[in-house]
Amino acid sequence: MRDVALVLYYERGWRYWVNAIWAAVEWRGLGADVYAVSYREPLVELLSSLLRRYRAVALGLGFLTTQLPYVLDVVRLVKRVREAATSPQGRLYLVAGGPHPTGDPLGTLRMGFDLVVYGEGEDTVVELLQHLSESPRELPRVCGTAWLEGGRVVVRRRLRYVDLDSYPPFPYWRRRFGPVEIMRGCSSACFFCQVSFMFGRPRYRSVDTVVDIARRVFSSGLRDLRFIAPNSLGYMSRDGVRPNHSALEELLSRLRRLADGYGGRVFFGSFPSEVRPDSVDEESARILKRYVDNRRVIVGGQSGSDRVLRTVHRGHTIDDVFRAVEILRSHGFLPEVDFIFGLPGEDDEDVELTIRAMERLAAMGARIHAHTFMPLPGTPFHDAPPGWVDERVRRVVAKLIGRGRAYGEWEEQEAIARMIDEYRRSGVIASRVENFKKSIFLMC
Repeated sequence: MRDVALVLYYERGWRYWVNAIWAAVEWRGLGADVYAVSYREPLVELLSSLLRRYRAVALGLGFLTTQLPYVLDVVRLVKRVREAATSPQGRLYLVAGGPHPTGDPLGTLRMGFDLVVYGEGEDTVVELLQHLSESPRELPRVCGTAWLEGGRVVVRRRLRYVDLDSYPPFPYWRRRFGPVEIMRGCSSACFFCQVSFMFGRPRYRSVDTVVDIARRVFSSGLRDLRFIAPNSLGYMSRDGVRPNHSALEELLSRLRRLADGYGGRVFFGSFPSEVRPDSVDEESARILKRYVDNRRVIVGGQSGSDRVLRTVHRGHTIDDVFRAVEILRSHGFLPEVDFIFGLPGEDDEDVELTIRAMERLAAMGARIHAHTFMPLPGTPFHDAPPGWVDERVRRVVAKLIGRGRAYGEWEEQEAIARMIDEYRRSGVIASRVENFKKSIFLMC
């Protein structure tokens, strides 16, 4: 039997993590065989086959809270495989990672997972597979993991964050590509967002490394280059907010020259990234206009009420949003401004201010990207009530959609918020307080 197989089982709408983990494992030359499998593909047959060929099989699921229904189905499938197991065969480990397991390790482990990768995955998964290759019958309690012990969660939390230059963002040698992650972490710590609480303060891929990866993307035959960053205009800045104009211009000018040589395009500040409104100034807009191909820029506004913006710890005002839109429009961009409806503590006056802000922004030439608040584990709003959309907001958004000035999955998110609340009530998601009381943290 071979030593270790890593099966990365994923939902197609969220596959960037697969590329990152696959790249890390093969970049380190561990010798483990990696299988990337979409959740639409058969799993039971694959696991049964691998368990006859490997001494240890780690089935890894990286997932968001919104993906819990399919994750629960996977757990049930794995139980079937274990119940049908015959001897001799390898040991199967069910491993969870990503924003939800990191935010709710207790609830995740109680679902039936053997192990949670707590926080970033690259270094932890590399050590996990090294452990399994040496001790395939022993649960790999390496640094960066969490497990159940006597009804409590033991978390070995990493003190050192991943150096993004240490790993490529995807296994380009297998012709698997995606957006290039240029920034991880965020200093803003917005109370509704998991990024700061999972990844810490901002870190960056160096300009040289990003350009090298971009060259590999273009030389493969692809022509569009996109990026992952919580705040694209914060690239290489000290706080992740105030733009480092020289670093931004160096990055984009070099990417522009490279793209022109291949007939390629550079998309920056658009999906799957965005920009903070307080990062937009005349100089950053000028740099974007000079070097990028996209004309749509996503701006994180979130609320029209300064009181709500303070409550959720956004760190900017609604005037910052108006100013950002005005600057971007003057440079020929179409700003798409995020708003989150039903944020905790929102009252009637806040709703009216948000409506006025959306109408004013639409009149300025922006589009509204509509969202509904979802209480996500690991954030200060972990235990908050599910978001709901005020009827006045519904009417205004419907009109804006009809005029081509709004879009978004806010209605689906409202239903998902209710689903999350039901999972909390049933115990599938453990509360923030319960996670705290039943966790033991060991730093490593």
